[in-house]
Amino acid sequence: MSISLDLPETRFAVASIPLGQFGELVSCLSEVEGFVSMTSDKDEITLIVAEEVWQKLAARFPGARSQGQRRMIRFDIVLDFSVVGFISEISTALADVDISILSLSTYSTDAVFVHESRFDDAVAAVKQALVTLRFTHLAQH
Repeated sequence: MSISLDLPETRFAVASIPLGQFGELVSCLSEVEGFVSMTSDKDEITLIVAEEVWQKLAARFPGARSQGQRRMIRFDIVLDFSVVGFISEISTALADVDISILSLSTYSTDAVFVHESRFDDAVAAVKQALVTLRFTHLAQH
């Protein structure tokens, strides 16, 4: 099994936006190109976009809180829904070197976001974790 990493140069912002602005945010996102992740729960909307995109949108969402300087480590493999423990292994490897993450899973892929000041250390830790994965039930499609 070989998992390659997608390591875009993009710097991402992670924003917390009040729920009442859901409709306006969805409208704004129709104009955005590139990576966008939006999750709505009972307390907030979490948005992940390129920093330059967030800089253009931020004024429209004055109640938002945000953090920038995040880099993505995306795992270039499609994991079956039956796979157990993949993100746990990655998270543990990064926790062992004191790197905080924001984990994101989509239907087909997984990624973690780390502060860019720790990006190189994170990539090294992830590569080491991929060499020593403790489970063998990865299904690549």
